[in-house]
Amino acid sequence: MRIKYLTIVSAVFLVIAMTIQFCVSYNRNKKDLLERIDYQMELTQRDFQFEVCDLSDATEEMAYYIPGMCESTDDIYSLLETVLKQYKDLFSCYVAFIPEYFPDKGYRFALCALRDDDGSIVNYRVDNKLDYFQREWYKGAMESDDNGYWSKPYRDINRNSLIFTHSRKAYDKKGNILGVACADYTLEWTKHLLLSTRPFDDAVCRLYSSDGTLIVETKKADWTDMITLEKVLSPGDMTLEIGVPKHHLWEGLSSISIITFLVLLIGILIAGFLVRRVWKSQAKLSQVETENQVMERELQIASNIQKGILKSNDQLSSAKLLNDSNGVNDVNLQALLVPMKEVGGDLYDFYRKGDDLFFIIGDVSGKSVTAAMMMSATINLFRSSSRRLDSPKQIMEELNAVLSENNPSMMFVTAFIGRLHIPTGELLYCNAGHLPPLIRAKSQKSGQSPKVESLELEPNIPLGYSGQYHFLEQGTMLHEGESIILYTDGITEARNINRQLLGAERWKKIVESQGDVQRDNVQSTKDVQGDNVQSTKDVQRDNVQSTRVESKEAERLLNGVKTFIGEAEPADDITLMVITKKTSVVPRYIQVENKMDQSPVLRALLHNYGVCVGLDKRTLKKMEVALEEAVVNVINYSNASHIQLTITHSPLTITITDDGIPFDPTAQAEVDFEKSVEERQIGGLGIALLRQISDELHYRRVEDMNQLIIIKHC
Repeated sequence: MRIKYLTIVSAVFLVIAMTIQFCVSYNRNKKDLLERIDYQMELTQRDFQFEVCDLSDATEEMAYYIPGMCESTDDIYSLLETVLKQYKDLFSCYVAFIPEYFPDKGYRFALCALRDDDGSIVNYRVDNKLDYFQREWYKGAMESDDNGYWSKPYRDINRNSLIFTHSRKAYDKKGNILGVACADYTLEWTKHLLLSTRPFDDAVCRLYSSDGTLIVETKKADWTDMITLEKVLSPGDMTLEIGVPKHHLWEGLSSISIITFLVLLIGILIAGFLVRRVWKSQAKLSQVETENQVMERELQIASNIQKGILKSNDQLSSAKLLNDSNGVNDVNLQALLVPMKEVGGDLYDFYRKGDDLFFIIGDVSGKSVTAAMMMSATINLFRSSSRRLDSPKQIMEELNAVLSENNPSMMFVTAFIGRLHIPTGELLYCNAGHLPPLIRAKSQKSGQSPKVESLELEPNIPLGYSGQYHFLEQGTMLHEGESIILYTDGITEARNINRQLLGAERWKKIVESQGDVQRDNVQSTKDVQGDNVQSTKDVQRDNVQSTRVESKEAERLLNGVKTFIGEAEPADDITLMVITKKTSVVPRYIQVENKMDQSPVLRALLHNYGVCVGLDKRTLKKMEVALEEAVVNVINYSNASHIQLTITHSPLTITITDDGIPFDPTAQAEVDFEKSVEERQIGGLGIALLRQISDELHYRRVEDMNQLIIIKHC
């Protein structure tokens, strides 16, 4: 009888447990699915807005330059051609004047530049019979503010392609409205955007105009069997709709239910077995111990792999990775990793290439052997990529593309990759969901703690989620004596025996207290528990892998964390990296051959420098255009063998030096836009553009060298 009742109770218990488990798993799957779709929509909104806002710069530039050119149709044609060359996604751009603005040209007069099928640019005058005053883009621009008007997307008859128009009012020199500046953009890129938006390969995306007209659909599908979400994309008020087949809700539920059933059933059988056969417990215990020994051996192997991957002290000192080509110790780097268990998920690495120091710090989700393999793959990929690529963004995207492939367990890695150009202090960096590093300034007065601030980060996703994600790159300047302190969440999430969290503020105080490396004693923060500070000898345990140069600041910082933790067990791996610039900042300098193909090299150099000194996007783009115009002048007129470029900031100063014949571009007379093209002197538009963009423009002849100095006060 007892066996019968036990069977009935066990069956009822299994049914109830399975029902609860199924409901919980179903609701969790649905919530995760909706959150994933919503997250993809947010990413799409950001990419869409960046693309559209960048395109709207074209009409803004047209409206900016038209007042100085509105008296000459040839000048306006030249402006339209320049805009089309600069913005590759433009289909056409044009200026439509108000009624009888040019009385001799009729009631309606408009000028247009169109990109032909072969990529060439064609200029033409709009037929006076075309009543563009009634067109949506004209009326919309006239009724809107100076930010312009976005038309509804429509299909161009001639090219059979989706386009939409951005238009804004244009003014003459007196501030009166002279017409409307317009640009037509193709919408072909939206299909690629929708394909990258899909959270699953069988998901479907549709894009509608503001009036409900379907613009783009990734593929035909039965939407009645879909879970759908909608989002309005701005500007343009287009509606994005994502549909995910409902079968994704059931993914994993059957396997989870079977596993749960088996676990419960095995538990009941084991319990009954132990009640009836106590004497067999010793055999079971022996089996468990054997399995534990096998697992311990596997963990030890994984731990040895991790120790072998990380750079050791001998490798660091013998390779002299942190010395420049003359043997000068211009930067100090210290790195330290303390795993919580035999196998950890934290990682760090660095590589010097000339004057550039590449470095990475990261944290793999989980603490299993799989996490150790993920950590190993990430470091090896970084070592390969940093030797071939020059940009932290490029390195991050290559790592993400590889780690996202064949990742069924959806493990991810938070990472921070930086490139420090040591002479100038330019620090380009790209973050993938990692904690913000700390920047510590050099202490100005004895006994005064240096200023410590968190580095500003863009919210990029971690590595391993989406191989097609485009990361954002940022920059700052690292001056003499300043340090960047990188760390993992094992520090900020450390707890003491009272379960108090160390947190970001306490951690920042510990970094401030360690600012003066000449002091022998480490000052603890007010919240640090205990009267005695652990000596740095306690850090030298078997499970600590560290790289040190000259000082032991990383160990002292770890010592401060351990003082706060006290007798409590570490909750997570702890990894630290401290990089200090030891030499003064010098101007950015490069010398290239006087060839047209070197212009992109100089422009990229200025772009990276501008990002690091904090130039806004619009100003930086204008300065890149100014540099390109100046270099073209040197190539065309100076007959030089090479070009030297020197950049400094505060204010931003670009000095272009060449060894060509004496040539003063600033001596050219300013272009008189009041004259007609036939009366005006040939050339001069390039230097006119330089004068408009720069705040100061100087030329001098020094030691048989031409020097053109461009200054921008930011």
